[in-house]
Amino acid sequence: MVELQTTWSWLPAIYLFLGGLSAGAFLTVSILHLVKPDRFKKTVTGGVWTAVAALAIGLLALVSEVEKPFQAMILFKSFVNGSSWMTIGAWLLLVTFVVFVLSALFTTDKLADWLGKVCKPLGRARAGINKVLAIVGIPCSLAVAAYTGVLLSAAPAIPLWGTWLLPALFTVSALDTGVAAVSVFAAVLEKDEGAHGLRTALEWTVLCLVAIEAVVLAAFLTTMQGSGADEALASGLLVSGPLSMQFWALVVAVGLVGPFLAALVQVATAKRKKDAALVPAVPVGGAACALVGGFTLRFLVLAAGLHAALVSPAALQAVQGVLLFVS
Repeated sequence: MVELQTTWSWLPAIYLFLGGLSAGAFLTVSILHLVKPDRFKKTVTGGVWTAVAALAIGLLALVSEVEKPFQAMILFKSFVNGSSWMTIGAWLLLVTFVVFVLSALFTTDKLADWLGKVCKPLGRARAGINKVLAIVGIPCSLAVAAYTGVLLSAAPAIPLWGTWLLPALFTVSALDTGVAAVSVFAAVLEKDEGAHGLRTALEWTVLCLVAIEAVVLAAFLTTMQGSGADEALASGLLVSGPLSMQFWALVVAVGLVGPFLAALVQVATAKRKKDAALVPAVPVGGAACALVGGFTLRFLVLAAGLHAALVSPAALQAVQGVLLFVS
């Protein structure tokens, strides 16, 4: 019987998931802020703080797996090899986190007003600073969303991870979960004129992203099935092996079909007054499904990504170094 990877627990999966969620949420509200700079402040503020909290918790989950967590926290100072994905990732996460935190400070009215009192030039330049942070944060968010997939695909001798489709899958999944999270704020908090248009736009975005994610996931699994015996065995763990129940139930049914149907219901019923009470419940339910599916996807990819029969001790040590789980 094929044994699953047990080197890493659920904490690394939390990092992979929350890193993607933070990137997707910040990207969504950054675009919203640039398109409508003076509108939907509650949604933008909620999305930015979601990005900050998710990335912070994800990083804590990551360093908690390291034997020397304080050393890992200053990893960006310890590596200068610009060709290493560890170095690139450490600097990328540092810069992105700083951008997220600054954006949260200048987006929140009370904090921005306090900063304006402390330093009047900052108060006068608030609008410009928010715009610059949004512009800088968009490529940072995309890079963070793709980073974990790129890092995994660069690991040697791991059959399930050795394809560019893995970064593509993680990126689309990150955007999907991020938009779903932001849609909750738009549905629950936004009451002003134009909120209906915002909610509709977000739901259409969810529909498109879920469809794209389903296509990329199918391409990923199909490619693995046809690449070789090792790749087919690894992907078989997901589609027909010991992980198949979680994959089909939580990733496909809950994580893809659930948000897609929720978005369809939201679009179809949003204009009907008699269904107004249903409107906030639908995106909340769809977002919950997207979050469950996003986390499960990463957990299962990790679980199927290593196997004692496929990976030698040397390869295992290399992967552990790549993923920062080193002593």
